[in-house]
Amino acid sequence: MIVLAVAATTFVSTLLGGLVALRAGPRVGTIIALGAGVRVGAAFFDLGPEAAKEMGSVESAMVFAALGFLVFYLLERVTLIHVGHEAGMPVDRHEHVGTLGAGGMSVHSFMDGLAIGAAFHAGTELGLLIAVVVILHDFSDGIGTVSVLLANGAPRSTALRWLLVDAAAPVVGALAAFAIRIEGAALGALLGLFMGFFLYVAGAELLPEAHRKEQGWVVLAATFVGALFIYGATQVLAI
Repeated sequence: MIVLAVAATTFVSTLLGGLVALRAGPRVGTIIALGAGVRVGAAFFDLGPEAAKEMGSVESAMVFAALGFLVFYLLERVTLIHVGHEAGMPVDRHEHVGTLGAGGMSVHSFMDGLAIGAAFHAGTELGLLIAVVVILHDFSDGIGTVSVLLANGAPRSTALRWLLVDAAAPVVGALAAFAIRIEGAALGALLGLFMGFFLYVAGAELLPEAHRKEQGWVVLAATFVGALFIYGATQVLAI
């Protein structure tokens, strides 16, 4: 079953990202920027148009996109996904703070899985495209989960345990969403929510982190490459 194969790939991608973080790879910023680009591309070139198609209204799709953006912003504040990432603010190194951050990243990954399941309800092509986006992004999710723990003094064993939780989260989300039949306006609303979710993650989480990790034009170029890759993929799949 294709959803099971996709779910297994997201698991592997997250694990690999976490292992890269443990080894402090020098090009982490470029990878994160690429993930931001594919999220932006998926939001504008796939999720948005598909949401409008299912709902029969561009305006309604944009309302749910805005709602998704704002809801994830609220969730981020509540679960402290960005613990210690506010520019210029000192951060105390406490393991429980790192655990909250890792837990928030796992919720984030679960929502990625839900996005995959919802996209497959709309069609195999959209499902595969969103799966590629999530698989690429889950690599940076693994990096984020391990990084926030290590930055707050957690031992490597704790980081590895949370990495496994984060890797399993999109698998659970994808299977849960795919098991429930969603169609029509409800599907459009869900896709609109994930459009907003993708845009928030790209703009507020991934791009600032990419620029902190790496300087220069490489981050900018990787972002554009990611977005153009998704645009090209949508054109190929539409043929």
